[in-house]
Amino acid sequence: MAIDEALLREVREPVLRIYEWSIPAVSLGYFQHAALAGERPFIRRYTGGGLVDHAHDITYTIILPRAHPWMDISAPESYCTIHRGVQAVLAACGIGAELTPEASTAESEACFAKPVRFDIVAPSGKLSGAAQRRTREGLLHQGSILLPEPKMNAMVRRMFPDIFMAHHGLGWLGASLQSMTASEEARAADLERDRYATDAWNRSR
Repeated sequence: MAIDEALLREVREPVLRIYEWSIPAVSLGYFQHAALAGERPFIRRYTGGGLVDHAHDITYTIILPRAHPWMDISAPESYCTIHRGVQAVLAACGIGAELTPEASTAESEACFAKPVRFDIVAPSGKLSGAAQRRTREGLLHQGSILLPEPKMNAMVRRMFPDIFMAHHGLGWLGASLQSMTASEEARAADLERDRYATDAWNRSR
């Protein structure tokens, strides 16, 4: 979470980050109550949305600078646009899915138990959801993909950058692998220490 926010604070060009969790932890949306996590290890996200169980999912982040064209469209439109690209990735991996046209009326604090508009769904249930935050620096889009067969996770991770790029006709995602800059690493360390590793942040609600 600290890395995601650090990349947002210092964004100069679009960034795609795909990562895994070292333990089966839970992330809570910015506005959710800490008690929802129960006894599980958890972290509070900088974005909203529902509780996500990261035991078997694929977690990705897209960060866009303020000058990017996608910043000129509405939040729902950008959500839909990004999820069309994720849908194309799943299709390339042989996984059929659609974007849901309307939010579910189900009541749940868990992200994958309550599809919202433009989430990615299949007959087996919700496959992907996300949450966004816009700041003066740009857009932070944090997403999760939960497949019925976790053995396909490696394929989806591998194909994600190039298929997403090709679907949108972009030349930036998947173009190169880059390490964080020293400034980004220092900011992430500060954010981890002062925010994401603290009870004041994680148990603030």
